[in-house]
Amino acid sequence: MKIRVITAAAACAAMLAGCGTTITKDASYKDVMDLRDAYIASGVVKDPKCEDKPTQDAKADQGWQATTCGANTVLVTFDNTAALNKMVAQDVKFKKDREAVLVGPNWSVRGPELEIKDLQDKLGGKLQ
Repeated sequence: MKIRVITAAAACAAMLAGCGTTITKDASYKDVMDLRDAYIASGVVKDPKCEDKPTQDAKADQGWQATTCGANTVLVTFDNTAALNKMVAQDVKFKKDREAVLVGPNWSVRGPELEIKDLQDKLGGKLQ
C-alpha cells in the first residue's frame, strides 16, 4: 500500500511541476502573450523582464502584435503569412551586428544572436 501512495504522490508532484506553459517546437501562437509565455518558459534568459501586455498592437489593420522582453528582444505574432514575410524582411534588413531573427509559423523573435540561437533549440523556427 505504501508503494502505491508514494507512486501517486510522485505522479501528482510531477504533474504540478509541469503546470507552466508547455513548449512545443515550431508551434503557432494565438497571440503575442502566448509567445511571450513560451519565451519565458524556455528559460533561455533568466528574469527576462517581459511586458505584461502587447507594446504594439497593429492586429486590426496590419495583422501583427508585438511585445518586448528586456531592452533588446522583440517578440511578434502575425495573423497572416504576408504580414510575417514583410516584417521579417524588414527585421533582417535592419538588424544590428550580433542580432538574429528567429522565425516560426506565425511569429518572429529578434534579439541578441546567442540568445536567439539558444531559443531556437527550445521553440524551433528558422534563423534569418
